[in-house]
Amino acid sequence: MVVFLRQVSAGLAPVLALLAGLTLAVGPARAESQDYLVGVGDRLTVSVYGKPEMSGTFQVRADGDIALHLLGPIEVAGLTMREIEERIEAEARERFSSRESVLVDMQEYRDVFVLGAVDTPGSYQYRPGLTVMKAVAMAGGFERLQEEMTNDRQIEDARNSLAEAQSRLKFAQSERDALARELARLDGAEVVEDTGTDELDLQQEQLVGLRRSLMLDLKDGATLRGSLADEEAGMLDQRRVLVNERLDATQEQLDGMMELESRGLARKEQTLGLKIDLSEYNADLLEIAAFISRAKQTRAAAESDVQEAQTEYRLNLLQDKLEADQRVASEQTNLEMALDFLRRASPAAAADLGGAVETVYEVYRNGSDKPERVPPTALLSPEDVLEVSFQAVMQ
Repeated sequence: MVVFLRQVSAGLAPVLALLAGLTLAVGPARAESQDYLVGVGDRLTVSVYGKPEMSGTFQVRADGDIALHLLGPIEVAGLTMREIEERIEAEARERFSSRESVLVDMQEYRDVFVLGAVDTPGSYQYRPGLTVMKAVAMAGGFERLQEEMTNDRQIEDARNSLAEAQSRLKFAQSERDALARELARLDGAEVVEDTGTDELDLQQEQLVGLRRSLMLDLKDGATLRGSLADEEAGMLDQRRVLVNERLDATQEQLDGMMELESRGLARKEQTLGLKIDLSEYNADLLEIAAFISRAKQTRAAAESDVQEAQTEYRLNLLQDKLEADQRVASEQTNLEMALDFLRRASPAAAADLGGAVETVYEVYRNGSDKPERVPPTALLSPEDVLEVSFQAVMQ
């Protein structure tokens, strides 16, 4: 008998192991579905023990309800399976004063959506454990050209175009960044100097430095002219003081001489000579006033030149920055077009680019208009929108 039992036990061992395996396989999925919050569009299986008329498969309607026979609408959106079971049991007790045993399970989840660089974009049925890469596989993998329209020459041209676009894009980005740092410096912002060893970035910084030096030279020249004009005006002002002193002294002499002349004690020639001197001093004052005015104009012009040098420097920087932005956008478009063609026409050739190409996975969750960048192993949820794209990586 013992031997017989051992034989039976040995014979049942594979079956028991299989059942254990099935339990482990079903267990996590069941646990995941129990924690899942039901939403509009899900299809639920409701089983009421001994009440087939109340059992069946029901889709969650747009108002978040399911319509059960005899019980009517039951709100289920936002609830777990267990909470839905409890709600149906409570509704049955209230309606029929009976205790019912209810089981709720997921029959069909809402779809997920796959867009972008996949072979067959569209909606796909969600399954627990669905990852980004599984969704891409469901969508047929990465996009490919269906037409036999490429040859080795076209592929090589695309690779050359990609390399040239990368080079031009890197140059435009380096120029744009150097100009942006200089504009920030002009605005008084704290600028972190680029201490990298990239030769192109260093050259762009040197070019900007030369432009800044030229502007500073213009400012220094204008400032020097203004200083010289101030010195000239000061010297002229001192000369005007001296001439005024002589003018006052000559006027005093003339007044005394005219009094002596009226008494017959002085000759007219002496009075005339003093009048001539007085006129010359007045002429000197007029000339000095003209020179002072010209010096002030020179000073004002110098201040204007300083301001003009700064303004023109800023305007030129802004214009060059705008042009650099446009070149960056243009070269980015050229690069993406060449990359897209190469990737679809020859995946092997695109793979040879190595780190030059990056696959980007972005997920729009819960109706958000801002995507979340995720790794290929990230889990998806029902109604997630996955967008796949390829981007060039600047070396």
